[in-house]
Amino acid sequence: MYDHPLTRRALLLSAATGVAGLAAGCTSSPTGPPPVASTTSPTLPPRTGTTTPIPAATPRSSSPTRKPPDPSKVKANELGMVPVMMYHRLTSKPGEYDMTPATFRAQVRRLLHSGYRPINARDLARGRVDVPAGMTPVVVTFDDGSPGQFALRADGRLDPDCAAGILTAECAKVPGAQPRATFYINRAPFGLRSERQQRRSLRALLELGFQLGNHTLDHANLATLPDAGVAEEFVKLQRLVARLAPSADLNTMALPFGVAPRRSRLARTGSWRGTSYAFAITLLVGANPSRSPFDADFNPHAVPRIRGTSWHGGRTPLTGTYWLNHLDAHPHERYVSAGNLGHVTVPKALRTHLAARYKTRLVTY
Repeated sequence: MYDHPLTRRALLLSAATGVAGLAAGCTSSPTGPPPVASTTSPTLPPRTGTTTPIPAATPRSSSPTRKPPDPSKVKANELGMVPVMMYHRLTSKPGEYDMTPATFRAQVRRLLHSGYRPINARDLARGRVDVPAGMTPVVVTFDDGSPGQFALRADGRLDPDCAAGILTAECAKVPGAQPRATFYINRAPFGLRSERQQRRSLRALLELGFQLGNHTLDHANLATLPDAGVAEEFVKLQRLVARLAPSADLNTMALPFGVAPRRSRLARTGSWRGTSYAFAITLLVGANPSRSPFDADFNPHAVPRIRGTSWHGGRTPLTGTYWLNHLDAHPHERYVSAGNLGHVTVPKALRTHLAARYKTRLVTY
C-alpha cells in the first residue's frame, strides 16, 4: 500500500486531535501547526528529560594510526542537530510527499557538497556516527517501498535512475561519502510481486550497504488496531523479510502515517504468536531535525524527520529546502564531527547537555 496524500493528511489531523502521539508536535500534519518556536529562528522541541537508554557503540578510533584534528579547528559539536530525511515516491508528478528524480538528485548533491555524510538509522540509534572530521551526519530514509526507490536492471546491477542508484552515483563523486539509507517497506517491497524478485532485490540492497526497516505489513493505521493487531502487523512484516533476506535485522521502525498505537509501548517492543520484535529507534513523520544521539534529551522512540518534497517547487515551509537553508544560515546548530569515533566532542559550554551514559567518552575544548 502506498500513501495517498489526502489520506495521509486526514490521518495526521486525526492523530493530532484524537490520538496520543509519541512526542508532542512530532506527528503534526505538514499543513498543521509548525513543530518549532518560530519560522525565523527555529529551535528544537523543549528538553523533556525523557529518553530510552540504548547500548552505546564500542569505543574505537576511526583512524587508529592518525591523531584526530584539533576539534576547535573543525568547530566540532557532536551535540548539534542531525537531519533525518524522509522520502517517499520518486515520480514525475509529485504530490506533497513526493519528489521528482531531478529534485532528489539536486538535494543529494546539495547535502553532500554542504558537508553532510549519509549514515543508516540504526547507527543513529547506537550513537555510532562515523563521518569524517568537520562533516555532519544525515540519515536518509525512504517509506513505503515504492518502485522508484530501489530497482535492479536485468543484469542484476543497480538501476542508476532509482533513488538508491542516484544516491550511490552522487556519493561516488565525493571523497568520504558512503551511500547509506534505510528503506521502510511493506508487503510488496518496491512494487515487486514475485517472491523470487523480492528475494533478489532485498538481498542486493543489503549487500550494497543499505538497511531495511519495519513499516508494518499493510501500512496500517496503528491507532485503529487492537494490541494484538499492532503486534501482528510488525511481526508479519518481520517474518516476510526473514524469509526473503535472512541477514536483515529490522530493528528500526517508521510509524505509518506518523500515528502511534493506543498502547505506545507496542511501537517499541511486543510479540505475536511466538515471534517477538524490538526496535532501537522509532521514526515519526515530517517535522524538524533530530537531536544528537548523545543529547540527554534524545528520545530514540520519537525521532522527527524532515520531509523531502518537490511540492510547490520544494519550497514548502519546514521541509527539506527550508531546513537546509536554516542550517546553512546557522552552522553552529549542526552536528559537526570531530573525527574521533568512540568519543563525544563538544564545546565546554554544551557539556551539561550530554547524556550520562556518554560522560566517560566526553572530550571538550
